[in-house]
Amino acid sequence: MLYLGIDIGSVSIKYALIDDKCNIKKSDYFRTKGDVVGSITKLLKSVKKYEVVGIGTTGSARKFVCAIINADINVDEITAHRTGVEKLFPKVHTIFEIGGQDSKLIYLGKKSVNFEMNHVCAAGTGSFLDQQASRLDMSIKKFCKNGAKVQDSHKIASKCTVFAESDMIHAQQSGVPINKVIRGVHKGLISNYFSQLCKGKKLIGDFLFEGGTSENPLLVDELGKRLVADGLLKDPKKLIVPPRPQNLILGAIGAALMCQIKNINNPRKVPQVKKFKFLESKECFECINKCGAKITVVNINNQELTIGRSCQNG
Repeated sequence: MLYLGIDIGSVSIKYALIDDKCNIKKSDYFRTKGDVVGSITKLLKSVKKYEVVGIGTTGSARKFVCAIINADINVDEITAHRTGVEKLFPKVHTIFEIGGQDSKLIYLGKKSVNFEMNHVCAAGTGSFLDQQASRLDMSIKKFCKNGAKVQDSHKIASKCTVFAESDMIHAQQSGVPINKVIRGVHKGLISNYFSQLCKGKKLIGDFLFEGGTSENPLLVDELGKRLVADGLLKDPKKLIVPPRPQNLILGAIGAALMCQIKNINNPRKVPQVKKFKFLESKECFECINKCGAKITVVNINNQELTIGRSCQNG
């Protein structure tokens, strides 16, 4: 029996096709480039020959994707990542993820799961690194390679993208070597992550770093150094960075595993994207909160679906 897990976030889509023993039969990770429907269509075509018994979606676009492909369940990101990590790395208690548009900290207790998310400012996310690499006319790979040439860094403001970029430009115009500036940006990003998400938390190991940014050797290095500096690790190499593709698809694996956990048994060929029609975007004032939450209404197979509402009326 095969289960398909799909994790679609702000900048990328990942999937994992696993069997009932959690062996990965097929997986992939690629950027959506703003085209959610095109990306999910591409994904489904790559696995169309398989028959599955369960499909789970997760990530920020999970509800929309669940509806347009008629998946069995949509799973919140924290549950999906926790489930994937607990299955493959059972000794891990703290999960770090720095995404394209938001960052997550998940810390697992014996009887509880706690988490923090930062989706207010891009200064602590991978997209900021992409933007600065582009500004310097470098690929992200070259950007990281240049920063890795030095061990010491030039201090860069880390709490705001505007101030951080201003600091970078001022440093460049003052003759500071670009590799020191680049390392300073990475160190600042980790500093921002800790101040926003980890402050006041009692974190215990093992520690795991996942997601696309875990393939950035400078971020891995700076995160390991920070854990040592805070007395959480003795050796930065003890920070767990799963091998590819596990580091990229733990959320997708978790979504697939949730199908098993919920005993879903719905055999069929992998479906294709249903036709849908955008109806409207508006602010919602339907419940007693009158909060004006931004929602989108679409029509899928003659049924209206509201996306984006996260309140008691949702």
